[in-house]
Amino acid sequence: MNIQKEQKYIDRYIELTGDLLRNDLVRSMNKYHHHREVSTHFHSVYVSYNVLKVCEKLSVQKEHEIVRAALLHDFYLYEWYTEKHDENHIYYHPKESVKNIEKYIGTLSPLQKNMILSHMFPTTKVMPKYAGSWILTLTDKRCATADYLKISRGFVSVYDEINRRTA
Repeated sequence: MNIQKEQKYIDRYIELTGDLLRNDLVRSMNKYHHHREVSTHFHSVYVSYNVLKVCEKLSVQKEHEIVRAALLHDFYLYEWYTEKHDENHIYYHPKESVKNIEKYIGTLSPLQKNMILSHMFPTTKVMPKYAGSWILTLTDKRCATADYLKISRGFVSVYDEINRRTA
């Protein structure tokens, strides 16, 4: 990706999420694998950055809430490949993310809670109720596919710039 062409989105993204990106626990998502060698932090920034672009293109209201929830949608804080729970990770991690956000970050709005709990739809039974929930769900699927196919590597320069500016 061309940093100069992306500058408008990078600036807006940091305006909306900079405080979260500077949070030590959010930064700790770098130590957890998400899709193969992709960290949970990289994936979450990649997803939420793309959610911002979709919101702007569609003129979606509540962009601030939506982009922030998208950044935290996988805030489960464990290594899911090795740490097992009573439930499969697919079902467990959205609930764990909500629990962690409300414990460490703050209260979620009903929109944000639905976004995070439903982002694995249709695998999970929680249905997306809002435009923001559908945007996250579909963008997460697209970005996860890009992670597995290593297409998301094209986002590294933007990711590095975001990290540099929020260090």
